[in-house]
Amino acid sequence: MADVLVDHQQLRDFIYELFVKAGFRANEAAAEADVLIWADLRGLASHGVFRAPMYLAWMQRGLRNPASEPKVMREKGASRLIDADRAPGLFMMREAMSQAVDLAREHAIGWVVVSKTTHTGAMGYYVRQAAEAGMIGLATCASMPLMAYHGARVPALGTSPLAIGVPRAGAAPVVLDMSSAAIAWGKLAQARVHGETLPEGVALDSNGEITTDPHAAQVPLPLAGPKGSGLAFMIECLTSLLGGFPLAAPELAQSGTTNNVQNAAAIAVDPEAFGSADQFAAEVDALSQALAKLPRAKGVDEILMPGERGDRESERRKETGIPVPADLWERLGTIASELRVTPPNTA
Repeated sequence: MADVLVDHQQLRDFIYELFVKAGFRANEAAAEADVLIWADLRGLASHGVFRAPMYLAWMQRGLRNPASEPKVMREKGASRLIDADRAPGLFMMREAMSQAVDLAREHAIGWVVVSKTTHTGAMGYYVRQAAEAGMIGLATCASMPLMAYHGARVPALGTSPLAIGVPRAGAAPVVLDMSSAAIAWGKLAQARVHGETLPEGVALDSNGEITTDPHAAQVPLPLAGPKGSGLAFMIECLTSLLGGFPLAAPELAQSGTTNNVQNAAAIAVDPEAFGSADQFAAEVDALSQALAKLPRAKGVDEILMPGERGDRESERRKETGIPVPADLWERLGTIASELRVTPPNTA
């Protein structure tokens, strides 16, 4: 079945209304809708409105807390630890980065660890949030075991994304957003939906054997073997262990269950602490332009910086609309009927 096209602003308002009717508070619903639409505009369907039915189901099952009361548990200098109380993760992560930016304005750096939050979405959104405030942004999160550790054939650590964003003079921020896994869990789910054959060497089946069948795939493999699993190990240390709420070890020891809880870190650095912030942004632009002018490999039309492809796709989709798979639109329509929300028109 063909995708339907939905105006991005109308889709955002529709998702917002669904979340509000389902029990999200208005500020939480707004943040969640904003981040999902941001991802879809950039072509990151695995982190867009595809996630909305899952978030709503989690709310119904109590895995997201509609009455959460996040609390600052510890604070020292430029650091802060927040117990999120299972708050909606996109809202919580946006709030954490806002606090990190405020801390960086005072201390040159702000490091906020968020414990016991829920699915945090596209990390690139939060580092761009920092970069648009003139800061260098870093964001990452850890989850229950989903990805194999190098040399193992069972889930051991989360897919542990890492994003870094820097301001660029005269252009949008440069944003790197990558997973520690050879294939992100959301992309694996998307491959199942669309029946797409997986690349070789990115996932294992239930027997621990490499598979290209998205329906048989159960466990993503780490990116570049020991490099991806090593990165995920360190991210578990810098989020879960630093925040006092381990995720991987209790699951592996079968001494507890985390029930889809995530831990995360939002970090902001003020480039002004190291010199001129304007000069830094200008140097980022100079580096970007120098790289773009390099001799191109055969078959390459253009050399792009991290995030540029997504920026262009976002501008295009603001004009043409966001493509939503027909089956997803049908599911959203069913939810809308149950919650008495009117879906927008489609093309």
